[in-house]
Amino acid sequence: MEKNAPGKPPAGEPGWADGAESVGAAESALPYEPAEETAPVPSGTGARHTVAVLGAHLGGGMLAAVLARAGLDVVLVDCPHDADTPAGETTVPYTAEVFELLARRYGVPELAALGHFGQLPAEVRRTSGLKRSIGFVYARPGARVRPHQVVQFNVPGEHGESHLYRPDVDAWVHRIAVGHGAKVPRDRPALAGVRGEAGDFLVELADGQSVRAAFVVDMSGPDAPMLKRLGTGPALRPLRHSSRVLTAHLRGVRPLEERVDPGSGGTPWTGGTTQIVFPGGWIQLVPFGGQRTGTASLTSVAVSLDAEQWPQSSACAEDDFQHLVRHFPDLRWQFAEATPVRAWTGSQSWQYDAGAAAGDGFVVLERSAVRSDFTLSRDLTLTAELVHEAAAHLIAAAADGDWSAERFRPLETFQNDLIEHGDRLLRTALTATTDFRLWNAFCRVWLLHSMFAALSLKRARNDALASPGRADRWREVGRYRGSGFWFPVYAGFAALFDDTERLARQVADGRLAPGAAAERVFGRLRTASFVPPLFAFGDPTDRYYNFTPLKRVKVLLWAKRRAPHMVRRVLTPGATVLPDVDR
Repeated sequence: MEKNAPGKPPAGEPGWADGAESVGAAESALPYEPAEETAPVPSGTGARHTVAVLGAHLGGGMLAAVLARAGLDVVLVDCPHDADTPAGETTVPYTAEVFELLARRYGVPELAALGHFGQLPAEVRRTSGLKRSIGFVYARPGARVRPHQVVQFNVPGEHGESHLYRPDVDAWVHRIAVGHGAKVPRDRPALAGVRGEAGDFLVELADGQSVRAAFVVDMSGPDAPMLKRLGTGPALRPLRHSSRVLTAHLRGVRPLEERVDPGSGGTPWTGGTTQIVFPGGWIQLVPFGGQRTGTASLTSVAVSLDAEQWPQSSACAEDDFQHLVRHFPDLRWQFAEATPVRAWTGSQSWQYDAGAAAGDGFVVLERSAVRSDFTLSRDLTLTAELVHEAAAHLIAAAADGDWSAERFRPLETFQNDLIEHGDRLLRTALTATTDFRLWNAFCRVWLLHSMFAALSLKRARNDALASPGRADRWREVGRYRGSGFWFPVYAGFAALFDDTERLARQVADGRLAPGAAAERVFGRLRTASFVPPLFAFGDPTDRYYNFTPLKRVKVLLWAKRRAPHMVRRVLTPGATVLPDVDR
């Protein structure tokens, strides 16, 4: 039977002191051992469960782990494209805070390690990688990169941000789910189909097994079986930002720092995630492992292209990529000896969403309902956000025994709001690629947005954990507030993002020059009361962000004396990672 009453917080939350922060530097590994497999669902019996989660990848595994830990009888089902669907591989500090929230709210402490590289198991760290920076290199067709057209944000060491090698990470999270009580079919056959109705779904598997479930969470991918139950119209629709995307894992990518100098204020590009930005698109480079140079180095490459500016040159994705990099001398050199390990994939129209998501007895989430770009860690972040929100709705529904479509309309709306925000972010980013000055301004707005989202979410989490006896303590975490925020945040951050997007639309429509738009954004960054002056985000010539211990102290003093109240709350002890605060 269930280990805890559905809808109630797990008793004790093993691995955490009640209401306390986790202790220790991100580099010190915590004793997270791979969970042992529990007894699989008996073959051919049609065993009955409360919830079936379709999709045994990172998102499905995290959701199954949380639901099982909360006491729900959940079965996690593999799907045909779990392993070969390209997926997000990088975190930013905000992503890490969502993982931390999942771990703390739902009592699954292992999930916090996804945002802190040093806490991952040794076998995952070996194939993944520590992310020390995010860099932007602006390239122009037919020309070398100009030394002053690079920007780099170095990640403070205590964050321990990650490059996640998804095959090993997904397998580890699957073990976590099973360790917390999620069931899996014997030998893990792939999903074949779903029959039945709400309250009595029959999940059919490729080897003839079947399992029954009262409710289905479909996270299987764009060919999701539950999509066709959502209506008579097209199940998926393209988003307004609908670029071409090419992906691969390559060996032998030459280190960009040997060709493009990071500058005296920077660190090697291979130490972190690098975005090569050019008019109409970008290439994201994600190196794995500790050895990131030489012929054996492994790098994930994800290309996003405006189809009008960069039409498909070949039906072969690899040839299409080679045609692209020939336009850029530095990229042609960088990829001259690279060979694919995971084959190239290509898609003419990558981004989509399902619009509708909730039906009687089921919900369509994450990669079944949306496919997002990989830039700026958007894909992985969206997965974590949706798992957090979906878990709350599912646990409450189990407690009430209400699995109706109307019960899950708020979750559907929440997912659509986050999809819309991501679409706005990517459209703005694509417009910003037209001119380095505009990209230089845009990436600072994005970083500020991401930084204060992370700090504000941590503040909200700490507020909730400080009131363990209140039934509504998580009330403020999950109410969408616009511009990607679903927790209390200073309104100025949302306004800054909205203003930047508005200016980018004017540039895209030909009503404003990119340089003029950039100067307006920099003007906002210089004068906004919520931007710490020490960051120098309003200075377009200050292109390196390094948060030193001295700067931390100065930011803390500024926060206490001059910052708006909501900003002060997230920049004072107990809410952020300043010198006297343990994460």
